[in-house]
Amino acid sequence: MTDFLVPNEWNESSWNDLVSFLNGNNARRPKMAERTQSQEELFDFIASTMDLSFSETLLRMIDRKNTTDVQVYKAARIDRRVFSRLRSSNDYQPSRKTAICLCLALHLTPGEAMMLLEKAGLCLSRSKKDDLVVLYCLQHRIYDLDAVNRALIRLELEPLC
Repeated sequence: MTDFLVPNEWNESSWNDLVSFLNGNNARRPKMAERTQSQEELFDFIASTMDLSFSETLLRMIDRKNTTDVQVYKAARIDRRVFSRLRSSNDYQPSRKTAICLCLALHLTPGEAMMLLEKAGLCLSRSKKDDLVVLYCLQHRIYDLDAVNRALIRLELEPLC
């Protein structure tokens, strides 16, 4: 087995090829003969593991829930411009509060919420009181932001919005 990533075998062209590949430009992916085995392993890993982005997943959930963008961003109390950025850029990463508000606005189950939050590099931690309040609300189908915020404030925690 070879070392996975040996820094000195990655030249500027190799890094540029990887960035191009990550940005969805598979045409720039060089042939195996032009790369080392560790470079090929990384390309293959990314190609086989990469999943939908937060934005792509969110938009699919909106469609699946038979709702509109406007209904969702209003229910989540998110500015139209922020939602527009989510819609227009697959790389846009929402803030933690924005992502949680979107989970509530979409009436997601705890499992669906965890999956969507993961797409943004976030999670609901069982060691944080505010996350436990949100998790409780999701489990008990309490999706009203005012109710969630009241519970957070009552426990002397920061509200979502």
